[in-house]
Amino acid sequence: MTSANRTITQSDNVVKTQKREASLTKFIHASDIHLGSHQYRNEDRANDFINAFEEILTTAVFHQVDFILLGGDVFTSLDILPGMLTKVVNLLNDFKNETENQILIVAIEGNHDIRKFSRGQRFKQRGQSWLKLLASLGLIILLDADLELPPENMFKEYDFKTRKGGKIRIKDVIIYGTRYLGQNPAEYLLKLRDGIIKDDDLFHILLQHFGIEGTMEHVPGVNYRKIQTLKDRVNYLALGHFHLQFVLDDWIYNPGSSEATCSPDFSFKRGIFLVSITKNDTYTKCVKKIRLTNRTNRWETVYFRSEFRNKEKMHEHIIQQLKKSFERDENLNGNPLNIQTPVLFLVLKGKNPSTRYKINMKELTQLLCENLPIVDARIYQKYSNFLKTLDPYI
Repeated sequence: MTSANRTITQSDNVVKTQKREASLTKFIHASDIHLGSHQYRNEDRANDFINAFEEILTTAVFHQVDFILLGGDVFTSLDILPGMLTKVVNLLNDFKNETENQILIVAIEGNHDIRKFSRGQRFKQRGQSWLKLLASLGLIILLDADLELPPENMFKEYDFKTRKGGKIRIKDVIIYGTRYLGQNPAEYLLKLRDGIIKDDDLFHILLQHFGIEGTMEHVPGVNYRKIQTLKDRVNYLALGHFHLQFVLDDWIYNPGSSEATCSPDFSFKRGIFLVSITKNDTYTKCVKKIRLTNRTNRWETVYFRSEFRNKEKMHEHIIQQLKKSFERDENLNGNPLNIQTPVLFLVLKGKNPSTRYKINMKELTQLLCENLPIVDARIYQKYSNFLKTLDPYI
């Protein structure tokens, strides 16, 4: 197993002089957009996820692609605020009208799309998701094979009247897709393989929502050897789920999340893929990595060299130390609409403050936002007796 981390994958090195009659299909592969994420209960951060999705749509128009693939977790949960859902619907309606419905959006459900956090349960058995709503409005194509049927019947052609189906053909490309297959997707791989038609002279894409073992440290995934059973039927395995971007053996592609959903995500390589499929006698593909314009972040450390016994003096010390650091950056103006206005990750080290003056996280966060050019702040107390769980990210 090898990983390709270049801007263009190995398959880009194809014959430059192509025949005039060669057909060309272009698409964007994105995933884990997490619309509706109200990170830190901050309205500006919530809008960052909408803005990332809008940039994906704008990029699709600019490059005149034929379709967009969304590999699941389009929404962060079923608990989306009505105003945020309205923004998503309006954005997709505008996109459909601007493109005259010539750029199709093909999606599958991820684990977050069927999750309701307020009740701590998934709603797969009830068949509910906001993606189903968008499909019923004709704004997206939601693929889902019927896994209860035999392999030869499970991937039914997508029906634009019923808004259901497990595969769809666009030009010389056929896209197969299923919903999130649970925590053990490997048990379905052989059946998926048998359901994909072999030697039909089309370029095969399989859209799935699972991770691969070894691509993220300490995060479980499907063993790569088990996935190889798909290789003789699938030209492009389009994944979602892991927020870290990776490419394996020039046929498995995971773009990563479109916006950071937690502090580790800020350090990950993420974005979208722009893919061109050319057909002469055989198919060749060119895969380009595109980095989206995301919210920035900033890690700062403040040391307590003595034990504070006055809360106001402790706050004053923190603010003064941080202002000195921020004054060196002339590009920051504190406008939350400016994507360069960062999320602050503050690590407090040194002597533990007196137990009488235990830090109130909400109060200190508010003070930081009022005094510094930041959009929000996360505070980590890492005194001399604090566990070293954050060291890899600092």
